[in-house]
Amino acid sequence: MEPVPETAQVLRSLNETSERDLASMIDTLAERVVAIVPSCVGLSISLIDSGLTFTLVATSEQVAALDAVQYVAAGPCVESAASGDEIQLDDVLDERRWQHFARAAAAQDVRSTLSLPLVVRRGEVAGAVNLYAADPQAFVGVEAELRQAVGGGQGLGVSNADLPFRTRDVARTATRTLDELDVVEQAVGFVMAEQRVGADEARRRLTDAADRAGVDVPSAARALMARR
Repeated sequence: MEPVPETAQVLRSLNETSERDLASMIDTLAERVVAIVPSCVGLSISLIDSGLTFTLVATSEQVAALDAVQYVAAGPCVESAASGDEIQLDDVLDERRWQHFARAAAAQDVRSTLSLPLVVRRGEVAGAVNLYAADPQAFVGVEAELRQAVGGGQGLGVSNADLPFRTRDVARTATRTLDELDVVEQAVGFVMAEQRVGADEARRRLTDAADRAGVDVPSAARALMARR
């Protein structure tokens, strides 16, 4: 599993100020997780900054887009990052609490997820490590091993002040084709109806979610509208 390009850029920025090579640590973390859960298809690390959840690293654009869906419509990664609770979905097809996320995950052939609280300096819970697997119940019975492999994120050694989120290139939020414009407008209409907001606010929420996840708006919109 390799970080998406935007993630790699953020990691390089972090490495300029961090004492440890965060990119290498992410690679090591991914290897540990796959050794325990072979059907794990991706992971992301989400952190809290100024009361909002952002994706620091994702191993694919599809995984980052699933994070973006949660930033619009809620989901386990946001809940775990905010509450510090461990949240496991054994089968997204049976999920009722976060149905929008569950449908988006199923469309990406993700059947189960596990979000583990991320602990940084001074024992503060500042986010979550989010694991996505292709098989249902992929994480059942190996939770303890995964907690040990992740180590509560303590080895990451970063704090909120280290995160250069606002240096991300906003140009990737622009649509490029008529097809992309169409799916974005569908997603905006969906957010308007679901969250009872106007068009401008719905578009702002979708764009904000995409930026926080490190993907472009069409990718976030496609994930949100999957199987609808």
